[in-house]
Amino acid sequence: GVASLAKTPTAPKAPTAGSVVKAKDAAGGVKKGGTLVWALEAPVKAIDPVWTTATVTWRSSQMVYDSLQRLDTSYQYQNNGFKSWEMQPDGLKWTFTLRDNMKFHDGSKVTATDVQKSAFRWADRITAGIQMFKRTTEGNFSDASFSVVDASTFTLNLKEPYPVLSMGFSEAPFIMKASVAGTDANARVSQDGHDGSTYISSGPYVLKKWVPGYRFEYEPHQGWTGQVPEGESVWVDGVNIVEVPDKTTLLAGLKTGKIDYATSGSAEQYLDLSADPNMGIKTSAPGTPILLLNHTKSPGKYLNWRKSLQAAQDAKKLMSVHGPEQLWQVCPAIFLCGTPGESAAGKDMYNQADLAKAQEYRDAFVAESGWDLANDVVEMVSNTSYQTHRDRSLINIARFREIGYKVNMTMTDWATAVTIRQNKDAWDIFHTGCCSIPSNNPVMNWYLSPKTYGWHTNQTIIDLQAQYTRELTDEGRKKVIDQVQQSYYDQVSHISPGQNSGYHVWRSSTVGVHDYADSTRMTNTWLDK
Repeated sequence: GVASLAKTPTAPKAPTAGSVVKAKDAAGGVKKGGTLVWALEAPVKAIDPVWTTATVTWRSSQMVYDSLQRLDTSYQYQNNGFKSWEMQPDGLKWTFTLRDNMKFHDGSKVTATDVQKSAFRWADRITAGIQMFKRTTEGNFSDASFSVVDASTFTLNLKEPYPVLSMGFSEAPFIMKASVAGTDANARVSQDGHDGSTYISSGPYVLKKWVPGYRFEYEPHQGWTGQVPEGESVWVDGVNIVEVPDKTTLLAGLKTGKIDYATSGSAEQYLDLSADPNMGIKTSAPGTPILLLNHTKSPGKYLNWRKSLQAAQDAKKLMSVHGPEQLWQVCPAIFLCGTPGESAAGKDMYNQADLAKAQEYRDAFVAESGWDLANDVVEMVSNTSYQTHRDRSLINIARFREIGYKVNMTMTDWATAVTIRQNKDAWDIFHTGCCSIPSNNPVMNWYLSPKTYGWHTNQTIIDLQAQYTRELTDEGRKKVIDQVQQSYYDQVSHISPGQNSGYHVWRSSTVGVHDYADSTRMTNTWLDK
């Protein structure tokens, strides 16, 4: 199950026929051709998946970028980019050889230098990469730590074994050309021209045109071969991704056939679409709604302020905005209930819904900080693109005003919101979501990284993340998870009211739809119309 996400990679395996291939055979073959129209739920500011954690960026990036490993339908890491690998008996040196048929969209071969520079950029932001490179001989992003041997071979040189290497080369380190991967991890890759020329990678589709705020146009990457999970092919002539944040327009497009596939359908439409015989529907793996708190400045740098917000949270009220109860649950486990990451640690601080206690923490915060309740303003950011973000923010702003804070809310579209989020001086509270099953551990969880939005300074969690990567048993990892969750609640790194599942929906004429760990990229999918 999910626990094996933490294990060292096994020998590469050849793709095997699985559910997708069987679905194709049952359908009597594939109808090649046609342009699939995919409705995306929010505006896209960039398709640089290192610069931002935005889900819509992740979705569009999957079409263009490939990675060294991918998660299969059982959420297990599978080889995608390697021809072979070998570990020295002491576990301190790994030698990797890239597969021969991995090429960029311009026809050039993916090289070890491209992989090296891509890994350096990704690892500068994400805990799994940070921890991996801390374990290397020089503890940094250097040629001595990650050595290019030749065009297709590189070595990872460690000073101590790294049992969770599969996470270090997880699907997140998208392969970019070395010249592009040299962009600072905190800066967005150039978007000059909006014609896709910068976004050259080795994934299944080529970005031919991008009209920001409206649509993406993709064509198949000729000669592309997918390695995992079950053998992948591109069977359509193209994919047009259109931004349709309005849910009424989305529903009409699905019903009339103008839209073939959509991500993140609205909560109130779930039961209607589930009952429609012309639709297919799949709930995604559960994730967590998140209230990010900016730790870099007042008020967020004060624990008593963070505690005051935590104490006021009414989890059931906040989670109910996610629609029918099939789509959400009240859950104190930050690494998700019903998984090996489930923990009860610190649960007495979850779902307190205690206004009096919140005001006690408020008073302590005011006394230590000099915060002026009458004049100082808490800046909250939310968005209209994700209805659940908006609805939670309306509940929270009313509650935080009950505590006694003066709160200003910036309500904008998602693309603008994530741009504001980059600026540490522009916000105190930010509504978002994160971290489904592939991220349900201390190393892969985006918002437990001290370099990701919120920028927490919880040294206990940082130290425990390093310890998690050293554990060799499920029991050892579970003990660390309990300690991380306890510290998360004690220090209020951020706030999550529970867990929820979104859903993807498609017309029945869209065949073979699959979702590899919520990383849809329209492979093995065709149009029967």
